[in-house]
Amino acid sequence: MTASYTKQDPNCRSEILFIGTTGLRKFVTPPPKPANLDAEMYIDVIVPAAYKNVEFTEICLTLEVKGPTGAKFMPNPRMGSGVRWGVPISGSTAWDETSLSPTPRVRLRLPHGKLLSGGINGLSFWLGVSGLPTTSTFSFTAAATADQVLASTTSCPLSFKDFAVGEQFSGYLGRD
Repeated sequence: MTASYTKQDPNCRSEILFIGTTGLRKFVTPPPKPANLDAEMYIDVIVPAAYKNVEFTEICLTLEVKGPTGAKFMPNPRMGSGVRWGVPISGSTAWDETSLSPTPRVRLRLPHGKLLSGGINGLSFWLGVSGLPTTSTFSFTAAATADQVLASTTSCPLSFKDFAVGEQFSGYLGRD
């Protein structure tokens, strides 16, 4: 199978915020590989060049595993100290940012930052994937949100399917 992605809503349009370069790879040392980590994932949240020097707040990337059964996201040492790992609180729309436990649904939150450093290099979020058999592919959804002084912006939620270790998409994903 070949990896693919699609907009969850084909009519969705975003002018400002996008999911950017996204990849899944074998863990690269250093740092030391965490226990139970089968692969590491990187995913950018990105804006067009006109927003290069704009500072955003409450930058959130929400991810949910769609397959295989038993796969979970887990913290990655490359995640960075400023990123908050959020696990959903059962029966609520709130997130627990005190637990670093593996989860099939996660919200990564950065209180503030820039979303473009040039070209197609957005703000990179790093996380691990556990429960991924060696011959299996990985499917998940991704959506980003961010605030900027007077406005909030949302990316088009994307569904990624059949992602194998070593595959990557680049650019402004879901941009028309």
